[in-house]
Amino acid sequence: MTDQELIDQLKNGNEGCLQHLYQHLGKVKGWISQNSGNDDDALDVFQEAIIVFYKNVMAGKYELRSKISTYLFEVSKRQWLNQLNRRKKYEKQSDGVVAVDWGQEDDEIEFTYKGPSLKKYLMEALEKLGEPCKSLLETTIFLGMRMEDIAEKFDYSGPRSASQQKLRCLKKLRSGISYEVIIGLK
Repeated sequence: MTDQELIDQLKNGNEGCLQHLYQHLGKVKGWISQNSGNDDDALDVFQEAIIVFYKNVMAGKYELRSKISTYLFEVSKRQWLNQLNRRKKYEKQSDGVVAVDWGQEDDEIEFTYKGPSLKKYLMEALEKLGEPCKSLLETTIFLGMRMEDIAEKFDYSGPRSASQQKLRCLKKLRSGISYEVIIGLK
């Protein structure tokens, strides 16, 4: 299927043709693995890129000036670099942690924070999401459950469907979080 045929199919309501885009995932996996990521990171970022592509096509904002594979790679690359920047900011925030050693021989360390905690802020943001997003993100992030098991638990049609729902929920969570507030939390 040519790029123009794929765009035409999407505009005619055939979302199933998005499956053809996964043939370009390998290039994204390779680049992300060379830049501090793994295959799961690459899949998440690539699926976000597909969502961006789909929305732009449906809104009439996408122009076929280059190959779709190039567009998906560039969007994936931008998404990954943004994630790395957010991680870097979070790691800088972690530098504000105060470690207190009470001199015990087993080297127990207590971590203390001044002011509102990051954990509390994030838990409140999760609460605001509502169901099923709250449970889905808790299950995937905190319990580390596989997408196959999540699809079964939440009655999704399959792992891809569960993964796409996870991405929607993450996007919803991100829109409700202020990174400036997170950076200011201790």
